[in-house]
Order: sequence, then C-alpha cells, then structure tokens
Amino acid sequence: MQPLDLVEPWLYNTVYYLLFLFLSWGTVLYYIGSNQQKILHSEGSAMQGAALFLTVVLTFYLGLRPASGSFGDMNLYRHSYLNIINNYVPINFKEEWLWHNLSFFCKRIGCNPYEYFLIVEIGYFAGMFICSMMLMRKNLWFAVLFFYISFSCYSYGTNGIRNGLACSLDLIAITYFALGGSKRPAGLVLMALAMGIHRSTVLPSAAAIVSLYFVKDTKTAIRFWIASIAISLVAGPLVERFFAALGFDDRMSDYASTNQEEGAMDQFSQSGFRWDFLFYSSFAVVMIWYVTRYRKFKDSVYTIIANSYLLCNAFWIMVIRSAFSNRFAYLSWFLYPVVMAYPLLRMNLWKDQDRKTALIFFLYSGFTLFMFFIFYFGTSSGFRGFDLYWWKRQY
Repeated sequence: MQPLDLVEPWLYNTVYYLLFLFLSWGTVLYYIGSNQQKILHSEGSAMQGAALFLTVVLTFYLGLRPASGSFGDMNLYRHSYLNIINNYVPINFKEEWLWHNLSFFCKRIGCNPYEYFLIVEIGYFAGMFICSMMLMRKNLWFAVLFFYISFSCYSYGTNGIRNGLACSLDLIAITYFALGGSKRPAGLVLMALAMGIHRSTVLPSAAAIVSLYFVKDTKTAIRFWIASIAISLVAGPLVERFFAALGFDDRMSDYASTNQEEGAMDQFSQSGFRWDFLFYSSFAVVMIWYVTRYRKFKDSVYTIIANSYLLCNAFWIMVIRSAFSNRFAYLSWFLYPVVMAYPLLRMNLWKDQDRKTALIFFLYSGFTLFMFFIFYFGTSSGFRGFDLYWWKRQY
C-alpha cells in the first residue's frame, strides 16, 4: 500500500476536525430539541453500521498518512522500523518486547512503513470501538464520537502512536476487568500485553486493580485527586524526582531532569504547572462527583473506570511540571471519553436526558475544536491569521 495523497500533510488535522465539526454538531442538533429520553431507549442498530464505517474510514485516513514532520514523531518511528532488523532482540523484558516483536513481524512479512502504520492504527481505533461496543452498544454512534472527538485522539493516532496503541489495548483490558466474572483474567492478560507495548500503562492497570480491591468508592479517589493538587503545588519538584527515581519510565526521568530546548517545548509540551490541562481534567472529575456522590448512582463498572481515571490523573498532577507532561496526562485522558459518555448514555440522570446529553457533548466537542483553533491559528504573542496558516504552515 502507498500513502493517501488526499490532502497535504499540514492539512490533515484540519480535515479531521472539520469532519467532526460536521458529524458532532449534526448529532447535537438531532438531540438538542428533544425533551425525552430517546438515548436511553435506543436500540441503535441503524447507527451501529455508521459507527463501524466511520471507524474504518478514520483508520485508513490516519493509518495511510504520508510521512511528514506534520505528524510529530512519525519520521522517527519510520526510521526505527526500517532499521528494526539490525536492532532486533527476540525477548528483552527491559524494553517493550511486544512492540519490538510486532515491528519485527511486520518487517519480516514485507510490510512497507505505511502498511505498518496502518496495522498500528487498526489496533488504536479497534480498542476504542470495542470498548464502545462492550459498554455502550445501544448508543454506539454517540459513544465513538465521544472517543474520536476527544482532545487527545488525533494526536495519539498520528504522533504518540505507541502510547496510543498501548492505551487502547489497556482500555479493553480495564473494560474486561471492570465487567468482572470470567472476563477478568482476560483483562489481566491484556494489561500485561499493553505493558509490552508501552510500559507506562502499568499505571492505569495498577489503578484498575487498586480500584477493585482497595478503593471501592469514588469518595476516597476524589479526595486523593484534590489532595494531589495541594501536593503538587507544595512539593511538586520533590515528588517528580521521587517518581523518576523509581524507574517508572525512562522518558519520565529525562523530562523531569533536563531542560528541553525551546523549540521542543511547543505543541502543548511546556513545563510548569499546567492550569489549562488541570481545568480540562476537572470536568471528568465533576461528572464523576455528580453521578456517584451527588446523585448516588451505584454502578460497579463505572466506579472502577472512574477511580482508575482519578488515580491516574492524580499521579499526573503530581508530576505536572515535567516537560511533555501531556504524555503522562494521556495515561488518564484515554479514559476520559468513557468517564463522560457512560453515565450520559447508560444512566437515567434527567427527564430530558437527550437535551442535556446533547448540550454536554456540544461543550465537550467544542473544547477540542476550540483548542485546535487556538493552537493552529494563534501564537503566544497573538493571532496568527488565516493567511499565514493556509500558506505558510507547511513542512
């Protein structure tokens, strides 16, 4: 297979977000005028095919993207893949053994770099789609929209692809683990496989286990999340050095202990206390508090997922000053769509559930589109302007 040359690489994200501007807000318009609960009583069969079709289209669109600096680390992954034969070690548990073996297998069967990226993309989107099928099948269209318009989806499908693939696999694992019964052993196996792709997924995996056996309600987890803000403000650098010394992830040691070059600090990778990221993360916390503490809904599946999010996000807050801390934030953010969508699509929260769900989804998707607009059209010193964007932002 060859890359898709549908649009210039620097326009890929624009096409992606404009597509979801149309799809997301079209869905909002469909539900916003309803004062009923069609969402809760939906069988969803008509839109399940549409959700699958959208997933396939996005998989090929991003998977067969051209090699370009517009996609962050894509050229580094491409170079590593082309030289995998020279650096291959069959089993090395000090490294991410599954990722290296997957890359080696693709190389041995003759996959070119674009076919290799497509295979990774299939796993990335499959994780989100399978989770939606398992938890929110009757509202599959709405569920996948929550995933695909989320703040991090595009970035981890084109730039941090190894982290994205590992977290998608862990998403299925945590779903299995939360559903319990005979599915739980399969969840543990998938957690181990996810760590073989990116060992940082030990954090959400451990959080899910802690949520099952030790932190069994959200009250404790919410309090811990709030406490993590105070800890970060008072003793943030000390905590960062402590976690880096544990060897949780070699990249964390690098980010916490070195000064990044100015150019590398662009694209939401700045150091310092990230109030903007904290503001974004807090909306999921508000949803958890409202559903489980204020409305007192009891749902064991949601409790495990919510607590996993809270514990992982609390960890990120304590290392928030590290450069590229957004990469650690993703260890909780990949659960963000489930935390938001599950109660809206599964729980009888309001009499006019359709309208309120549409409004929340409008704000949810609007934040992603707003951040895209600010980042790609604005600068730290002011508004960049459409003329410079369309004609100058090329690689």
